Parts: sequence; structure tokens; C-alpha cells
Amino acid sequence: MSFKRYMESTVELAYDGLKKGKISRRDFMALAAIAGVTPLATRIPGAEAAANEIVFWNWGGDAVKCHTDAMGAPYSKDSGMGYRIDSSGPLQGKIKAMVESGNVTADTGDLDAFDAISLGRQGLLEPIDYSIVDKDQIVPGFAWEYGASIIFYGYAFLYDTQKFGDNPPTTWADFFDTKKYPGKRGLYKWANGSIEGALLADGVPKDKLYPLDLPRAWKKLRSIKDDALYWGSGAESQEWIANGEVSMCMVWENRAKVIEADTNGRYRLNMNEAIAMPGAYSIFKGAPAGAKAVNEFIRSCQTPERQVQLFMCHGQTPSNPQAWPLIPAEHRRFAITLPENFNKTIPGNSEWWADNINEALNQFLDVIGG
Repeated sequence: MSFKRYMESTVELAYDGLKKGKISRRDFMALAAIAGVTPLATRIPGAEAAANEIVFWNWGGDAVKCHTDAMGAPYSKDSGMGYRIDSSGPLQGKIKAMVESGNVTADTGDLDAFDAISLGRQGLLEPIDYSIVDKDQIVPGFAWEYGASIIFYGYAFLYDTQKFGDNPPTTWADFFDTKKYPGKRGLYKWANGSIEGALLADGVPKDKLYPLDLPRAWKKLRSIKDDALYWGSGAESQEWIANGEVSMCMVWENRAKVIEADTNGRYRLNMNEAIAMPGAYSIFKGAPAGAKAVNEFIRSCQTPERQVQLFMCHGQTPSNPQAWPLIPAEHRRFAITLPENFNKTIPGNSEWWADNINEALNQFLDVIGG
């Protein structure tokens, strides 16, 4: 758990104390200020979601401004509905607790597709109305009953051109080859992406990747244990690269353009064998704005120009094929769903992750921590 997530959990516990009369509202607000955490707006009295606005959960940081400018503001202008972001993160457990409590204080969010599939199966989401949301404006295979893909992100790696510029690594096998390409490696601490990369490095064919062979992945990960560092946040991965602590680093693909610029091109993205992961916009059961309004919001987010604006701001790749021709030529190599890139990437299997996330993550943490 990152420090930010820890502080958010502390504020949530304090809010429970506020509800039970154990602490005053003044003390609660003071604690939130000291923690440097915006109080979870969807949980604080007086800030509940309303029927005349869309409350959108996302992950914070630059995503707040980028999603607001590209998606929220144009939607509000067109519809007259308000739009507000809660940046505390659409974690699966939080959504489950919110819906089951009957106190639904947000309408939709930027979920991982596997979370949308899992929550939908549990009856915690409303089905997407594909008479409103246009399935033809989503990459085929990435429109689910309880989530519509608006953006893709992915797991790719950057490498140090000062070390490997004459013979750059191009595959996950190269990433795991510490003899040919010496130096520390950065991998993602929360399993998805790292497991796929390990199996591809061990020779599993792309079309045979799923279901993931976990014991085989653990063996491969242990083979580079002395050279592997595991990051838990995108900021941490960027810091390691900026400081030259790693010779290669798995990153969220949407951050690659910024990292290349920040390092003056010293670190360069390898898109080959990137694992393309879809995000999903979903509708929380009991959404105060109403399912119809949220479906209309999601439909508005399919607008090609809006998806390109989000890509240019935050690096998340459009899921609408009509948006792809609008991406400027100099930025196309960073867009994971474009045909020239998608054909050399591996689509993540969201159904497998929906079924196996808890077991895979727990085993993975034992392997990298043991």
C-alpha cells in the first residue's frame, strides 16, 4: 500500500469515528488536512452526489485535469449536467462497500476491466445500455455487459539508451536477460503485467499466454530476484528512471512519453510485446444520476476528439477506432491500440484476471517478498 493510500485509509477510519460521534467534524477535517488527503468527498456529509451531476471516481494526479478537460467539461456543456471528480480511486473493495451500504455517492469511474467484470458478476453494477453506448466505437472484444472500454493503458518497458543504444532490448526475454543486458530491473508490484512479462520471457507463445501458468512465472521471476526492484506507484517508477537506478523499467505505457521527455531521450520506450490492458467505464448500482444519464455520459466519452484530447494530456489510448487517425504522427508510437502497435502487443485477458486476481496477487507478493 502506498503512503497516499495509507493516509486515505486513516481518513476513512476517522470518518467512521465521526459518524459514531467519537470525534468532532472539526477534528476530522483537521486530520484530513494534516494527512494531506482530500476528504473522500463521496463520503462526507454535504457533498453527496446528486441527480443533476455525474460524480466520477478516478485515480487522481494529472488524471483529474485531463479527464475533466477532455470528457467532463464538454459533457456538461452539451448536457447541462454537472460533473465532479472524486480522486480517491475506484478500488473494487470501496465500490462494493459503497453499493452494499445503500449509500451510493458516486455514479461511475475509471475501472480496470477485470474489476468491472467481477463487480458486475456480484450484482454491484448496472448493465451498460448498448442502445445508447455505441459498441461499434469500441475495439472489438472490449465491450462487456458491465463495462465499456473508453481507454487502454498497458505494460511496456523503457531501457537506458546510454547502456544499450547499439543493441537495444526488444522483448521480455531481453528484459530478463541480465547477462546480455546487465543492471537493475523495475517491475510492477501488483502482479498484472509482471506475470505476463515473465511468462513471455520464459518462451510462452503470445497466443498461449492465458490461462497464466503461475508456477512457471514464479520460477522466472526468482531467476532475476537479485536484480529486480518492484514499484508500487507510477511516480516511483519514474523516480527510479530519472535517477538512473534501473537500466530497464516496466512502466504504465501511458507514462512513457513524459518519461522520455523528462530524461531527454536517455530512456526509450519498447512497445514490442507490451501487454495492452483495457480500462472500463461502469455504472454503479443505484447511481444517483440514474443509469440513463450515466450511459449518456459514457456515450459522450466515445467522441473521437475527446478521446484524442485525453490521450494527448494523459497518454491513455483511445478505444474508439475513429479516433486513431486523429493522433499526430509524432505521438503514434505511444498509442497502444493503433494497428501498427496493437499487432505487436498482447491484449490482457480481463476475464482471467477477474477470476484469479486475489490468488495471483497473494502468491506473487509471497514470491517477490520471500
